[in-house]
Amino acid sequence: MLLSHGDSGPPVGSPVTVILVHGWSCSRRQWKHQLPSLSQRYRTIDLDLPGHGDSPVDLLAGPPTVDALAGSVVALMKVRVPTGPVVVVGHSLGAAVAIEVARQQPQRVAHVISLDGLVHLGVYERQDQAAATKLLEPLARSFRHCGDFGTAALHMLDGFVLARERLSRDELATMCSSLDARFGLTLYRSLLDWDMREALAATPVPVTAVCAAATLSPQVRRRYGTRVDLVPVAEVGHFLHLEAPEVVTPLVQGLIDTLAR
Repeated sequence: MLLSHGDSGPPVGSPVTVILVHGWSCSRRQWKHQLPSLSQRYRTIDLDLPGHGDSPVDLLAGPPTVDALAGSVVALMKVRVPTGPVVVVGHSLGAAVAIEVARQQPQRVAHVISLDGLVHLGVYERQDQAAATKLLEPLARSFRHCGDFGTAALHMLDGFVLARERLSRDELATMCSSLDARFGLTLYRSLLDWDMREALAATPVPVTAVCAAATLSPQVRRRYGTRVDLVPVAEVGHFLHLEAPEVVTPLVQGLIDTLAR
């Protein structure tokens, strides 16, 4: 079985294939602003990660780790895109998955474009047990209070939106999947075990991080500025591609155009 996915754009002659990887608790529906533009020029695959959208949890043989999610993307690539260069665009968790795809397939991945992923120091560096528990507890507490994990996840994600007039809670809800509670918590915990610097050091694939300017601290620039090309976007939150698509979509398009020349 393969991940549920869409396959659009020119079937032949595309200089690169673009793979879109959504974030935690979301689905491929979040690419509604980017997909029409990208697929005009490039073959574009938008997918649902295991346990999200229309992809079942049992696509994974073991626990949901960032590495395992990347393996499911690689399996899809080998069947649907067996040859040619690939650009992987990932949002949030999807950016971590994209880096792992590049680590597993460095000869295939030409570039990784991260959308507000890779630069959250509280998430994307391996956390010790106490720190991980502190980060997980608000989500677990919200789930215990409302009894529905999808609602708890949405409540957490809605707190990351800055341009609320551009991305309503109802619209965000349509972008999200209703995760199984155990799966969602386990996946989030595994993300806290993942180490970005270790992953970046293990692959030579170039990375561009398009990120909310509010999260781009001097500490981030010092730690990652020489390895990752950091591109800040002002007045947006975590879902910058939904909050400001008129800025982010041409920015992503331009990066891929430059790579495809």
